[in-house]
Amino acid sequence: MAYIYQVSFELKPEQMSELRIGAGVERVLSYLRALLPEEVGYLSSRAAYTLERSTGILVVFESEWETWEDLLAHRNSALAETKVLAEFRPHITLDDITVHALREID
Repeated sequence: MAYIYQVSFELKPEQMSELRIGAGVERVLSYLRALLPEEVGYLSSRAAYTLERSTGILVVFESEWETWEDLLAHRNSALAETKVLAEFRPHITLDDITVHALREID
């Protein structure tokens, strides 16, 4: 049974360029995907964004963890998505980030 740590935030339509290869948000998300496998219990991660939204672009990052304890340890680690994304200022603030902890359904 996997546990999912889902973090999402919105970008304004004019910030879409931040998701291009080498741009700020893309670099931060790639950084997370490169370093998270070093954490205990890590299974996988993925990043996605909405295609059809006129008011803003919803960006979602999900990391998958083997146990609930692994997810909790990750959430408190220096690599927690909220901590890493908060470093990417001024575009993303902690108030803009929504977090969900989910359990996969069998």
